[in-house]
Amino acid sequence: MGQQAVKVSRRDFALTISQGLTGATTVAGTMAIAHRAGIKIFVTGGIGGVHRDGENTMDVSADLIELGRTPVTVVCAGVKSILDIEKTLEYLETQGVTVTTFSDSADFPAFFTPKSGFKSPSNLSTVRECAALISANIDLELNSGVLIAVPIPKSEAADAKEIQDAIESSLKEIANKGIVGKDITPYLLKRVNDITHGKSLKSNIALIKNNAMIGSQIAKCLAEFGHSSKNMSEKPIEKIDSSSVSSLLIFGGSSMDIISTLNAVESKNHSYYHTSSPGFVKQSAGGVGRNIAETAYKLSANPLLISAVGNDLTGNWLIEDMKKIGMDTKGIQVVENKKTAVYSAINDPYGQLICAVADMEIFDSISSENVTKFIESNKPKLVCFDGNISVECMRTILNTCDTNKIPTFFEPTSVPKSFKILKDNLLFSELLTTHALTYISPNIYELKAMYSEAEKYGYFNFDNHLWFQKLDELNIGQKFRTDVERIIKKYPKLLFLQNDGILVQIMNFLPYLPNIIVKLGENGVLIAQTLDELKSFASDFETKQANNKIDIVIPRRHGKGGTRFRYFEPILLDSQKHANSSGTGDSFVGALISGLILHSSSKIDKIIDIAQQVAVMTLQSYNSVSEQINSDLLKF
Repeated sequence: MGQQAVKVSRRDFALTISQGLTGATTVAGTMAIAHRAGIKIFVTGGIGGVHRDGENTMDVSADLIELGRTPVTVVCAGVKSILDIEKTLEYLETQGVTVTTFSDSADFPAFFTPKSGFKSPSNLSTVRECAALISANIDLELNSGVLIAVPIPKSEAADAKEIQDAIESSLKEIANKGIVGKDITPYLLKRVNDITHGKSLKSNIALIKNNAMIGSQIAKCLAEFGHSSKNMSEKPIEKIDSSSVSSLLIFGGSSMDIISTLNAVESKNHSYYHTSSPGFVKQSAGGVGRNIAETAYKLSANPLLISAVGNDLTGNWLIEDMKKIGMDTKGIQVVENKKTAVYSAINDPYGQLICAVADMEIFDSISSENVTKFIESNKPKLVCFDGNISVECMRTILNTCDTNKIPTFFEPTSVPKSFKILKDNLLFSELLTTHALTYISPNIYELKAMYSEAEKYGYFNFDNHLWFQKLDELNIGQKFRTDVERIIKKYPKLLFLQNDGILVQIMNFLPYLPNIIVKLGENGVLIAQTLDELKSFASDFETKQANNKIDIVIPRRHGKGGTRFRYFEPILLDSQKHANSSGTGDSFVGALISGLILHSSSKIDKIIDIAQQVAVMTLQSYNSVSEQINSDLLKF
């Protein structure tokens, strides 16, 4: 590009891009785009400054202005002696720029030589001190840059007098030839190199290498302070692009998933405990909310994930992975001084979970303020949230969606997180009248945990008159129990629904939760609904069997509507084809909520059939979400 490239500072970007030109950025230009990209530190040769006689010509480099208004650190070899170094340092002080020399002394370097004859306001002698300085500048939100001047190694420095003589000679030529503006520096550097027979160029190359070495060490140390130079955003999201709205919002977790699958062993006496075992380890982007969002994205449901990652390499990797897929990342908040979530699971040889560790503390950083902003600015068709977010955020979601008449969907996530929503007694009790929580999708273990916790809070006490009244209105009596027993007798595989108390637990929750979708794992799916209309179902109590589904429909004791239970048999799959159960339930939910907004709740049976197919795809994949999922699956 060389001679054809134009010099690009902040003022030149628009013109250069609009004209399709090739440009090379100045320090000021590089700072501007580095800040937009989240880069906190970069290395260059030297910066521009106040030109000689600048007090009359007002010829001051835009680099100095940019350093005063852009929070990026520049590591360089100081200022070329062709400039007025003293006035440059004074101007930097006026602009509020932190200047320090990386040396045992405060001597400010003059590019080709370690000493300019002027002093920096300070000096730091280790890369850790430099990183600490930058970290403090970021934390204080000063919104100004840092200049770290690195003297050229003495062994590589050019002879100061020879360089200075060459500069003075070249400056006279420039004056005589009438060279002005941006043409001065290129001419001057070329002439100085000619006069010194290449010594200045040799020094130039040496100082660039030295700057790069020091700068990379500082950047590495800065990352250890919790400030990765690849951070995509320094603050919680405050401005939302109203020109692009999403019909599906998902609030929840995004994490790095580390899935360890044990190899099968022939010996019956082998124990996996208290020792290491051979197996297969897979790392992928994960997190319940993120997995749901990726599934919905692949099904063309236009989702927006609102989540949080740390200001670290893992967080940046998650954001870049979403971008690579094509997902919108404007809902991802980058949190300083917190690490990105990690989910580490151990699976048996058939891909079934044995145990897992979930480090998810960062999701408490998702603010209620942003919850409200995203919901009110997007006005989505549905809002989904997982159990990773705080109770405060859950409350905000339900209250905001209730006000705006937006359906909600809660994915409990895990046993410990499933009953988090029950802790707000007022909020959960109000569900008896608001039904603000439209859908919930626990597995058996989460349902049991929620039921046990709900009993402790007194949600099912008979002196809870409103709950008992609504339960009685559902008309679920002895005839229902008799019919269930008859079904189980005919289909023994459903005995667990009765023995595990699943049906009783669901019935007691129905006055609070109008749509309960229970993921039964290898046993399929059970849905229970309280409906205002039963037109598409039986007008009287009856049991229906159709294909792989079993229906129980119960009219209310008074008025229209009633309760509906439907069981969906699982999709049979050879266990040898199981790769990873982690993410399977997330894919199911992602497909379910996508179907609900792309079609309607009246199509929920068909949607659940498809959601089970999607879940099986992920079960056979080592990724958290199957790469085979596509939008054609929901076209019906």
